[in-house]
Amino acid sequence: MSKRYIVGAVVAALVVVGVIVGISVAGGGGDGGEVTGIEGAADARELVEGIPQQGRVLGDPDAPVTVVGYGDIACPACKTASETSIPELIDEYVRDGRVKLEFVAIDALRTVSGERGALGVIAAEEQDAAWSLSELLYKNQGDERSEWLTDDLLEEAVAGLGLDVADWRAAYDGEGVVTRFAEYEQRAIAAEVRVTPTFVVEGPRGERTLEGAANIGAFREAIDEVGPRT
Repeated sequence: MSKRYIVGAVVAALVVVGVIVGISVAGGGGDGGEVTGIEGAADARELVEGIPQQGRVLGDPDAPVTVVGYGDIACPACKTASETSIPELIDEYVRDGRVKLEFVAIDALRTVSGERGALGVIAAEEQDAAWSLSELLYKNQGDERSEWLTDDLLEEAVAGLGLDVADWRAAYDGEGVVTRFAEYEQRAIAAEVRVTPTFVVEGPRGERTLEGAANIGAFREAIDEVGPRT
């Protein structure tokens, strides 16, 4: 059962000056077709294989640099990032422990699929699989204008990743995910997120914000600027 009306009421209370504007930039195509099944679970598992996951964080918890990604599962530009710069970032920086990634799932475009995707990913945090599920959903993203993501497809994705579907469903149906969803939306507002995806690169020498599907060169520059001196 969709929680759209429950969550909508929660989010309505957060609407203030500077509220998130649902815009896809730098690579958003919106040309996904109808989604009839989930494909690519093995690839999603392989992408993060051997890397620690805890809740919404991927990578060594003691990594000196954190890249906080604000993303919408229905956002085409977020899909572009997940297929281009994110795998490069993982292979180049996350695997060796220099960077950890944090995914903050929001519904910037205000769509049923975006909301459903955010709630599903938040529920997967309970099994330390938020990154795995978000990457798999991006691989299967449909047309941003349609209600392509159903509860059945979410369950198929969860099962494909080898998670405990019953435990995931209990979390997904619980009120805890709604509370966390509202917290993430508020966090995005506080961070002045205007487009999705937005990446905030934080390190001992400050922070840099990258808007849109930034390429690996932009990430390298930001990490060098805020990371520890070598």
